[in-house]
Amino acid sequence: MGTKSTRKTRSKNRKTVAGKACPKPAATRPRRPYVKTLLVLLVIGLAYLAYLDVKIISKFEGRNWQLPARVYARPMELYEGMSLKPEQLLVELEMLNYNSDNSGTLQPGQFHRSYSRFVIVTRGFEYWDGEEHSQAIRLEIAGDKLVRLDDLITGESIPLVRFDPAYLTGIFPRHGEDRELVRLEEVPAELIAMLVLIEDRRFFQHIGVDFKSIARAFVANMKAGRTVQGGSTITQQLVKNLFLTPHQNLWRKANEAVMAVLLELHYSKQKILETYLNEVYLGQDQERAIHGFGLASLYYFGKPLQQLSLPETALLVGMLKGASYYNPVRNPERAKQRRDVVLAIVHEQGVLSDEQFRNLTDEVVETTRHVKRERYPAYLDLVKRQLQSTYDAEDLNSEGLRIFTAFDPYVQHQLENAVVKVMPQLGGSDTLQAAAIVVSPNNGEVLAVVGDRQPDYPGFNRALDIRRHIGSLIKPAIYLSALKQSSKYTLASIIDDSRLRILGDDKKIWQPENYDLKYHGNVLVYEALLNSYNIPAVRIGLDVGLGEIEKTIRQLGNQSPLPPHPSMTLGAVDMSPFDVASIYQTFAANGFHSPLRSVIAVLDKEGEALKRYPLDVAREVNPDVVALVNHTLLGIAQQGTARQLANDLEIKVAGKTGTSDDLRDSWFAGFSGDAVAVVWMGYDDNSSTGLTGSSGAMRIWSKLMSSISSKSFEVLMPDNVSMTWVDQKSGLLSGKGCENAIELPFIKGSEPVLKAECSEDAPSGWFRNLFGG
Repeated sequence: MGTKSTRKTRSKNRKTVAGKACPKPAATRPRRPYVKTLLVLLVIGLAYLAYLDVKIISKFEGRNWQLPARVYARPMELYEGMSLKPEQLLVELEMLNYNSDNSGTLQPGQFHRSYSRFVIVTRGFEYWDGEEHSQAIRLEIAGDKLVRLDDLITGESIPLVRFDPAYLTGIFPRHGEDRELVRLEEVPAELIAMLVLIEDRRFFQHIGVDFKSIARAFVANMKAGRTVQGGSTITQQLVKNLFLTPHQNLWRKANEAVMAVLLELHYSKQKILETYLNEVYLGQDQERAIHGFGLASLYYFGKPLQQLSLPETALLVGMLKGASYYNPVRNPERAKQRRDVVLAIVHEQGVLSDEQFRNLTDEVVETTRHVKRERYPAYLDLVKRQLQSTYDAEDLNSEGLRIFTAFDPYVQHQLENAVVKVMPQLGGSDTLQAAAIVVSPNNGEVLAVVGDRQPDYPGFNRALDIRRHIGSLIKPAIYLSALKQSSKYTLASIIDDSRLRILGDDKKIWQPENYDLKYHGNVLVYEALLNSYNIPAVRIGLDVGLGEIEKTIRQLGNQSPLPPHPSMTLGAVDMSPFDVASIYQTFAANGFHSPLRSVIAVLDKEGEALKRYPLDVAREVNPDVVALVNHTLLGIAQQGTARQLANDLEIKVAGKTGTSDDLRDSWFAGFSGDAVAVVWMGYDDNSSTGLTGSSGAMRIWSKLMSSISSKSFEVLMPDNVSMTWVDQKSGLLSGKGCENAIELPFIKGSEPVLKAECSEDAPSGWFRNLFGG
């Protein structure tokens, strides 16, 4: 009874307390705010998850690395009978980063030398016309010629060997990354196994995040009191490299883990691994960041992944812990220690025997030595300018183009050497500048360029951009214009070298003078050009017309307008060394002009030819007339203003000195049978150098040609040109044995008709006197 009464009382008390309604039971209370908050956070989290998912898919699905354009030199080609010096071959091999090795077992990119005999294992390379495979060759040089070229394996003679081209530079995207893309099937199984063993042993089992590894790393770090082990998977490392910043914090680590799981949900392990192999950072080469195992293998060891040894593979895998810290180029001992740690782990897995492990860890770290890049700023400037006329800047720094140039490492080496050695000998200040360019006479390919007395200085490119009066370099064009009129002018025509006064448009008198301040009376056209007399050049130039001279210079290769003033006949014309080389290339090619070009071919990243720069040769000038001028240019280098060359060089060359007013500019332009070279010297402020063409620029030219050229220039005499003996004083027909007789070329029908006192069929003086003649 009491219990029942108590229940009733309690029930009543629940309804009212002090006349007020009691609170409702808990079951009917409204939801608390944190439930809504959780729902909001859930929605936000799902939205953020969706955002990350879209970000991953959009970037990973359309993964297209920005690949820089790579610029290469021309490939070295060897064949029996070619001119080749041992030191030339060594320069080429150094430029190619080939290593000398005396172990007896050579790998691609290595060579052994024994005096004038070489054994070389070339690297394979894919060109625009197909793939060049690695070859083991044996060669011998004697008398500066390649006398033997054999296959080392078969002993058979090889007609031609083409080496991989020297890498000059890259045209990089803004981030400076470079990589050599590889497909997973191209990667050796040993590398993949080692990578997984060192970086992520459960890579093929986890879902992007390995909680066991995280726990293991946590325990190890707690015991050590510092970070000694990481728990990030390969997938997490890839996410960090592709999508996240390097800053370490909890939020970034959480993002990394979530994105790693999402990545694994969408893509296969194989795809993730292939991307990682191409993305990972493995060092720095100046401004170029080395990414991916493909490029790292080429950069550090000079060979593709498939040819790596086990220690080399271990070294690259070990570098993942710290690419800069374990860089084998800068820190070989540190890199070796890390490599041996990797090999020890492999050994612990039973893959290597104790003896194998000892042998492999005994190997020293050997990397490919690298010549200093960006040493050729003037040449690379020319390449970029010529490429920009065809390709957009975006294509050049992101599409992985491979650009093959005409750059000749040995010619460039000798050109730089000539400039550096000769300049201090000239007595000028260290502000005296120089620029030079070397081209092939047959096809206009630019072989070498220097734009500063310090060849590797990347400043003002004088070879392309300095524009100065060319002085007497213009005279061959003037005489070429005159000799076109073969009925009026020949090399034996008489020209008056006496005082000349010309009234200019400004009503002022212009009185040109010869360099020696003398007058020479009546002289042959040949003699006037041979000795670079000024007054005859002015007389002929004004006679044939300034417009005709400008037309001739355009035909020779220079398209810039020229000032229509009489002083143009003495070279008061602004040109660059590049412009002058274009003109003299036409002379060297006997009237066939080829536009100067530095780029030969361009391939896309798949190796397909995008653009082949064809040889563009046009006969612009009558070869009959060019033969007359070239004969004289050959004489200039033997007995004219450049006669010192006959003593300095073992081969015959043709050329012309050039000196502007007040000795401001010193020029020499000339050619042998296999090279055209133009050298300029002067001050940037256009002050006097105190040097003539022969005392300044010609000295650099001579030193250069003595080292790069072995082929004499021979004038190509067309069928319509014949050699005839004339009297040097009168220009009349003479005989070979007569005094003052000189043999000159003439276009048939233009030979002198009248005979000198002494000629082959004229009676001698005593015979005429006998008969009262």
